[in-house]
Amino acid sequence: MRKIWLVVVIVAVLGAGYLGAQAYSSHVFERELTRTLENLRANQQWQVTRDEVERGWFHSSGRLKITPVGEQAWWLITPYVARHGLLSTRLDGALQAYLDSSEFESLQSGLHQGETVLFGDVLDSAEPRWVTTLHTLDRRAEGRLNIPSFVLTREGEQLSSEGAEFTFDGHASDIRIEGVITPLQWQNATTRLIAGPLRIDSRYRVAGGDYLSQHSELVLEQLQYDARQQAPITLLGLRYESDTQLDEQFAINGSVALDEARVAGESMLSGRLNARLERLNGDAVRRLQAQFATLVEEQASDFWSLSDAERNALIERLEPVLLATLMDSPRFTLEGITLRSPLFGVDVRGSGELVFAGDDSQTLSINDLLNGNTQAWRERLNGSFSWKGVPPLLALQLGLSPDTRQFEMQVKQGNLLINDKPLPPLF
Repeated sequence: MRKIWLVVVIVAVLGAGYLGAQAYSSHVFERELTRTLENLRANQQWQVTRDEVERGWFHSSGRLKITPVGEQAWWLITPYVARHGLLSTRLDGALQAYLDSSEFESLQSGLHQGETVLFGDVLDSAEPRWVTTLHTLDRRAEGRLNIPSFVLTREGEQLSSEGAEFTFDGHASDIRIEGVITPLQWQNATTRLIAGPLRIDSRYRVAGGDYLSQHSELVLEQLQYDARQQAPITLLGLRYESDTQLDEQFAINGSVALDEARVAGESMLSGRLNARLERLNGDAVRRLQAQFATLVEEQASDFWSLSDAERNALIERLEPVLLATLMDSPRFTLEGITLRSPLFGVDVRGSGELVFAGDDSQTLSINDLLNGNTQAWRERLNGSFSWKGVPPLLALQLGLSPDTRQFEMQVKQGNLLINDKPLPPLF
């Protein structure tokens, strides 16, 4: 008898523990989802609503609607179903994109007025599907979004793709996103343009409100243009990479590269550029972000249709914090640039830096800069650049001997000098 009671107690404890774990998993899911939606709303760029909500220990469901602030031209609706386990919750759903047909007159032909479904009405395609797993203990999430293939045909033109896939992994404060977009092809009776595949890799990290870093990489493997009675043009290995950091100062380090450009199959050009912008005041950058977000919220849908006078008024409001970003004397560094063309015998290399003196930056005027009164701004520029492999034609345009292959360029208080001589007029 005692053994029977012992078994009953063990089963009861295990059952209570199981139900408790289920309840806790459901609670963590609801808390993390609420926090994510609050973060989206705090961004002040999105309107986010949730309805048709059903909560349970084993299953939860609902529907999210995301709309850009200030416009109703498009919106996203995603119904979801969450299945709660002991150590994780698995969500899946569809991504439904809608267009306001009145905002897209070119799409109205053959479509009903009002709501138009992007995947279905406009594109001959199934709606995208997504799946996410939220781990209960460490709050880590991982997921995948699949966009199916589609074909859009209209008035003798066709746009098609085999689809795309995106994955993400991490926490709200440290997340990595990767994706592949299969080649997009646009064509008509005489022309064809193929772009892709495009590969995306991005990592975003934030600590409190004082530190942010982001690494982004885009790789377009091929861009091909074919037209009747014209030589085909092909770009191979077009890359963009950047590292952004915001702490006491804001800095961005970026690079652009092209493996090869071909015309009619003949290699024409390749090159790479590495550059860095740094020493923008971090506190001022944060204030600028906050003030701009407030302006967007205040203006709502009218923000992008302001008159010149209204835009000038907004610039005046932002001017103090814009100028404050310059107080640490920003520096632009051209870490290296290469440009090669075996066909034309070009092999250019360059490097250097340019510094903007930020002392008393509040005495400057943004409107002067926008209206072409740049003297006060140019006087604060100083720097130097070295160039090697200069083509003869460029040397002649700069007033140098055609056999010049290397020169030094100086910027002194906004004035350009080549090998210590003022730059001659180019036009």
